[in-house]
Amino acid sequence: MVEIGAALSIASSAFGMIKRAVESGREAEDLYNYFARFFDAKEQISEQAIRGSTHSRVKKLFAGDSVEAEALQVTAARRKVKQMEDELRDFLIYTGQSDFYDEMMKERRIIRQRRVRAAKEAAERKAQLQDGIAIVLLMVMSALVIGGTTFLITSV
Repeated sequence: MVEIGAALSIASSAFGMIKRAVESGREAEDLYNYFARFFDAKEQISEQAIRGSTHSRVKKLFAGDSVEAEALQVTAARRKVKQMEDELRDFLIYTGQSDFYDEMMKERRIIRQRRVRAAKEAAERKAQLQDGIAIVLLMVMSALVIGGTTFLITSV
């Protein structure tokens, strides 16, 4: 899962830039782009975890990664991002910018709930479509085998 590793790298980079900028005296409101990158990366990790939990049965059957490897990667990334987010929060509180952080978190919760719901629904639709296609293909192949066998039996 390259997506999780890349998202974690982006989050770490944005975290470092935010921390250095606030240490040098910049206001958190001026660092919109870095906060956006950090939380976008965090969101990508969450979406990847949702996609991983809603694979179609066909994909689960032929998946290359073990369930344990996928769970380990998602859990490690979530913990690392959570640690960085906690440190960001503490840093903003200590620099007197806690109201900015509180407002951002309130708005974030609302938007995140909407996005998570939409991502989960899209992943479930995709999994159902893949399962449906697999069932249709198996039915067609079965019909061809039955029809071919019937043709061979009746032509002899």
